[in-house]
Amino acid sequence: MTFVRYEFSGIFHEDILFCKPIPSSTSGSEIFSMFDAFFIENSIPWNNCIDVCTDGAKAMVGNVAGVIARIKKVSPNCTSSHCVLHRHSLATKKMPVLLKQVLDNAVKIINHVKTRPLQCRLLKILCEDMGALFKSLLLHTEVRWLSRGKALSRLLELRTEVFSILKDNNSLLTDYLNDQEWLCKLCYLADIFSKMNEFSTSIQGKQKTIFDANDKIFALKKKIAFYIESVDNKDLTCFSLTSNFL
Repeated sequence: MTFVRYEFSGIFHEDILFCKPIPSSTSGSEIFSMFDAFFIENSIPWNNCIDVCTDGAKAMVGNVAGVIARIKKVSPNCTSSHCVLHRHSLATKKMPVLLKQVLDNAVKIINHVKTRPLQCRLLKILCEDMGALFKSLLLHTEVRWLSRGKALSRLLELRTEVFSILKDNNSLLTDYLNDQEWLCKLCYLADIFSKMNEFSTSIQGKQKTIFDANDKIFALKKKIAFYIESVDNKDLTCFSLTSNFL
Protein backbone atom coordinates (compact mmCIF):
# COMPACT_ATOMS: atom_id res chain seq x y z
CA MET A 1 0.00 0.00 0.00
CA THR A 2 1.61 3.24 -1.15
CA PHE A 3 0.57 6.81 -0.44
CA VAL A 4 1.83 9.85 -2.30
CA ARG A 5 2.10 13.52 -1.47
CA TYR A 6 2.46 15.97 -4.33
CA GLU A 7 2.08 19.63 -5.27
CA PHE A 8 -0.59 20.65 -7.76
CA SER A 9 -1.76 24.19 -8.57
CA GLY A 10 0.23 25.53 -5.64
CA ILE A 11 -1.45 23.24 -3.10
CA PHE A 12 -0.21 20.03 -1.45
CA HIS A 13 -2.35 16.95 -2.05
CA GLU A 14 -2.27 13.51 -0.42
CA ASP A 15 -3.76 10.37 -1.91
CA ILE A 16 -3.26 6.64 -2.29
CA LEU A 17 -0.97 5.81 -5.21
CA PHE A 18 -1.74 2.09 -5.46
CA CYS A 19 -2.48 -1.01 -3.42
CA LYS A 20 -1.28 -4.34 -4.82
CA PRO A 21 -0.54 -7.80 -3.44
CA ILE A 22 3.05 -9.07 -3.51
CA PRO A 23 2.84 -12.47 -5.26
CA SER A 24 5.99 -14.03 -3.80
CA SER A 25 8.54 -12.80 -1.26
CA THR A 26 8.61 -9.36 0.34
CA SER A 27 12.26 -8.75 -0.51
CA GLY A 28 13.56 -5.33 -1.51
CA SER A 29 13.93 -6.39 -5.13
CA GLU A 30 10.34 -7.66 -5.35
CA ILE A 31 8.90 -4.49 -3.81
CA PHE A 32 11.02 -2.24 -6.03
CA SER A 33 10.03 -4.24 -9.14
CA MET A 34 6.38 -3.57 -8.29
CA PHE A 35 7.10 0.16 -7.94
CA ASP A 36 9.07 0.23 -11.17
CA ALA A 37 6.39 -1.61 -13.15
CA PHE A 38 3.71 0.80 -11.87
CA PHE A 39 5.82 3.85 -12.77
CA ILE A 40 6.51 2.53 -16.28
CA GLU A 41 2.86 1.56 -16.83
CA ASN A 42 1.68 5.05 -15.85
CA SER A 43 4.55 6.96 -17.49
CA ILE A 44 5.79 8.45 -14.21
CA PRO A 45 9.49 9.43 -14.32
CA TRP A 46 11.52 8.34 -11.31
CA ASN A 47 12.97 11.85 -11.05
CA ASN A 48 9.53 12.94 -9.78
CA CYS A 49 10.22 10.94 -6.60
CA ILE A 50 12.05 13.32 -4.25
CA ASP A 51 11.54 11.57 -0.88
CA VAL A 52 10.51 8.14 0.41
CA CYS A 53 9.06 7.64 3.90
CA THR A 54 9.04 4.04 5.21
CA ASP A 55 9.27 1.97 8.36
CA GLY A 56 12.58 0.44 9.40
CA ALA A 57 12.15 -3.02 7.83
CA LYS A 58 15.34 -4.43 6.32
CA ALA A 59 13.65 -4.91 2.94
CA MET A 60 12.97 -1.16 2.87
CA VAL A 61 16.14 0.38 4.34
CA GLY A 62 18.86 -2.18 3.52
CA ASN A 63 22.03 -0.43 2.31
CA VAL A 64 22.46 -2.64 -0.77
CA ALA A 65 19.24 -4.46 -1.66
CA GLY A 66 16.70 -2.31 0.18
CA VAL A 67 13.92 -0.50 -1.68
CA ILE A 68 15.27 2.94 -0.75
CA ALA A 69 18.78 2.07 -1.99
CA ARG A 70 17.33 0.88 -5.33
CA ILE A 71 15.16 3.99 -5.69
CA LYS A 72 18.16 6.25 -5.07
CA LYS A 73 19.99 4.52 -7.92
CA VAL A 74 17.28 5.53 -10.43
CA SER A 75 16.54 8.86 -8.70
CA PRO A 76 19.87 10.14 -7.29
CA ASN A 77 18.36 13.29 -5.74
CA CYS A 78 15.76 11.35 -3.75
CA THR A 79 16.01 11.52 0.05
CA SER A 80 14.53 9.17 2.65
CA SER A 81 12.83 9.55 6.03
CA HIS A 82 11.55 7.28 8.81
CA CYS A 83 7.81 7.06 9.57
CA VAL A 84 7.03 9.14 12.68
CA LEU A 85 4.62 6.49 14.01
CA HIS A 86 7.43 3.94 14.09
CA ARG A 87 9.68 6.46 15.83
CA HIS A 88 7.04 6.78 18.54
CA SER A 89 6.98 3.00 18.88
CA LEU A 90 10.75 2.89 19.25
CA ALA A 91 10.68 5.71 21.83
CA THR A 92 8.47 3.69 24.17
CA LYS A 93 11.07 0.90 24.28
CA LYS A 94 13.02 3.09 26.73
CA MET A 95 10.07 3.60 29.05
CA PRO A 96 10.97 3.14 32.76
CA VAL A 97 10.43 -0.48 33.80
CA LEU A 98 7.79 0.33 36.43
CA LEU A 99 5.66 2.25 33.92
CA LYS A 100 6.26 -0.32 31.16
CA GLN A 101 4.91 -3.03 33.48
CA VAL A 102 1.77 -0.96 34.10
CA LEU A 103 1.28 -0.53 30.32
CA ASP A 104 1.81 -4.26 29.68
CA ASN A 105 -0.65 -5.25 32.41
CA ALA A 106 -3.22 -2.75 31.13
CA VAL A 107 -2.92 -4.30 27.66
CA LYS A 108 -3.45 -7.77 29.19
CA ILE A 109 -6.65 -6.56 30.84
CA ILE A 110 -7.92 -5.03 27.59
CA ASN A 111 -7.06 -8.14 25.57
CA HIS A 112 -8.66 -10.42 28.18
CA VAL A 113 -11.99 -8.72 27.51
CA LYS A 114 -11.69 -7.80 23.82
CA THR A 115 -10.64 -11.27 22.63
CA ARG A 116 -13.69 -12.91 24.21
CA PRO A 117 -17.00 -12.11 22.45
CA LEU A 118 -19.06 -13.09 25.49
CA GLN A 119 -17.05 -10.77 27.74
CA CYS A 120 -17.53 -7.92 25.25
CA ARG A 121 -21.30 -8.43 25.19
CA LEU A 122 -21.51 -8.61 28.99
CA LEU A 123 -19.42 -5.45 29.31
CA LYS A 124 -21.71 -3.62 26.89
CA ILE A 125 -24.81 -4.66 28.87
CA LEU A 126 -23.15 -3.69 32.16
CA CYS A 127 -22.11 -0.28 30.78
CA GLU A 128 -25.65 0.39 29.58
CA ASP A 129 -27.11 -0.60 32.95
CA MET A 130 -24.66 1.63 34.83
CA GLY A 131 -25.11 4.56 32.44
CA ALA A 132 -21.46 4.62 31.37
CA LEU A 133 -20.40 7.11 28.69
CA PHE A 134 -18.78 4.32 26.62
CA LYS A 135 -19.78 0.72 26.06
CA SER A 136 -16.57 -0.99 24.96
CA LEU A 137 -12.80 -0.98 25.39
CA LEU A 138 -10.36 0.01 22.65
CA LEU A 139 -7.65 -2.32 21.36
CA HIS A 140 -4.02 -1.31 21.84
CA THR A 141 -1.81 -1.41 18.73
CA GLU A 142 1.91 -1.71 19.41
CA VAL A 143 3.14 0.42 16.52
CA ARG A 144 0.57 3.21 16.76
CA TRP A 145 1.16 5.73 19.52
CA LEU A 146 -2.35 7.18 19.24
CA SER A 147 -3.89 3.88 20.30
CA ARG A 148 -1.97 3.91 23.59
CA GLY A 149 -3.51 7.08 24.99
CA LYS A 150 -7.01 6.27 23.80
CA ALA A 151 -6.92 2.67 25.00
CA LEU A 152 -5.65 3.60 28.48
CA SER A 153 -8.09 6.50 28.87
CA ARG A 154 -11.00 4.22 27.92
CA LEU A 155 -9.84 1.57 30.41
CA LEU A 156 -9.81 4.21 33.14
CA GLU A 157 -13.31 5.36 32.18
CA LEU A 158 -14.67 1.81 32.41
CA ARG A 159 -12.47 0.45 35.21
CA THR A 160 -15.44 -0.18 37.53
CA GLU A 161 -17.33 -2.15 34.87
CA VAL A 162 -14.21 -4.04 33.78
CA PHE A 163 -13.45 -4.90 37.41
CA SER A 164 -16.90 -6.47 37.74
CA ILE A 165 -16.40 -8.55 34.58
CA LEU A 166 -12.96 -9.78 35.69
CA LYS A 167 -14.18 -10.52 39.21
CA ASP A 168 -17.02 -12.70 37.89
CA ASN A 169 -14.40 -14.71 35.98
CA ASN A 170 -12.10 -14.99 39.02
CA SER A 171 -9.31 -13.41 37.01
CA LEU A 172 -6.07 -12.48 38.78
CA LEU A 173 -6.07 -9.28 36.73
CA THR A 174 -8.64 -7.83 39.13
CA ASP A 175 -5.79 -7.24 41.59
CA TYR A 176 -4.45 -4.45 39.38
CA LEU A 177 -7.77 -2.62 39.16
CA ASN A 178 -8.02 -2.79 42.94
CA ASP A 179 -4.51 -1.42 43.49
CA GLN A 180 -4.56 2.36 44.06
CA GLU A 181 -0.86 2.80 43.28
CA TRP A 182 -1.18 0.87 40.01
CA LEU A 183 -4.23 2.93 39.01
CA CYS A 184 -2.37 6.14 39.78
CA LYS A 185 0.48 5.10 37.47
CA LEU A 186 -2.11 4.18 34.82
CA CYS A 187 -3.62 7.68 35.10
CA TYR A 188 -0.16 9.20 34.72
CA LEU A 189 0.55 7.12 31.60
CA ALA A 190 -2.84 8.01 30.11
CA ASP A 191 -2.09 11.70 30.70
CA ILE A 192 1.33 11.50 29.05
CA PHE A 193 0.07 9.53 26.05
CA SER A 194 -2.93 11.84 25.65
CA LYS A 195 -0.61 14.85 25.46
CA MET A 196 1.49 13.05 22.85
CA ASN A 197 -1.73 12.27 20.95
CA GLU A 198 -2.61 15.97 20.87
CA PHE A 199 0.85 16.73 19.52
CA SER A 200 0.74 13.94 16.92
CA THR A 201 -2.64 14.97 15.53
CA SER A 202 -1.62 18.64 15.46
CA ILE A 203 1.17 17.95 12.93
CA GLN A 204 -0.93 15.69 10.71
CA GLY A 205 -3.48 16.53 8.05
CA LYS A 206 -3.60 18.38 4.77
CA GLN A 207 -1.74 21.64 4.24
CA LYS A 208 0.65 20.85 7.12
CA THR A 209 4.25 21.76 6.33
CA ILE A 210 7.64 21.10 7.91
CA PHE A 211 7.50 24.65 9.29
CA ASP A 212 4.26 23.89 11.15
CA ALA A 213 5.76 20.67 12.54
CA ASN A 214 8.95 22.47 13.60
CA ASP A 215 6.95 25.06 15.57
CA LYS A 216 4.91 22.30 17.25
CA ILE A 217 8.04 20.35 18.19
CA PHE A 218 9.67 23.48 19.64
CA ALA A 219 6.54 24.13 21.72
CA LEU A 220 6.44 20.48 22.87
CA LYS A 221 10.01 20.70 24.17
CA LYS A 222 9.05 23.77 26.19
CA LYS A 223 5.99 21.94 27.57
CA ILE A 224 8.04 18.88 28.55
CA ALA A 225 10.44 21.09 30.51
CA PHE A 226 7.41 22.64 32.25
CA TYR A 227 5.92 19.20 33.02
CA ILE A 228 9.20 18.03 34.57
CA GLU A 229 9.42 21.14 36.72
CA SER A 230 5.79 20.73 37.79
CA VAL A 231 6.28 17.10 38.83
CA ASP A 232 9.46 18.00 40.74
CA ASN A 233 7.41 20.59 42.65
CA LYS A 234 4.65 18.00 43.28
CA ASP A 235 2.22 20.02 41.19
CA LEU A 236 0.16 17.65 39.00
CA THR A 237 -2.50 20.08 37.79
CA CYS A 238 -1.19 19.76 34.22
CA PHE A 239 -2.02 16.01 34.37
CA SER A 240 -5.80 16.12 34.73
CA LEU A 241 -6.49 12.37 35.08
CA THR A 242 -3.79 11.89 37.70
CA SER A 243 -4.78 15.02 39.60
CA ASN A 244 -8.47 14.03 39.68
CA PHE A 245 -7.63 10.48 40.74
CA LEU A 246 -5.50 11.70 43.65
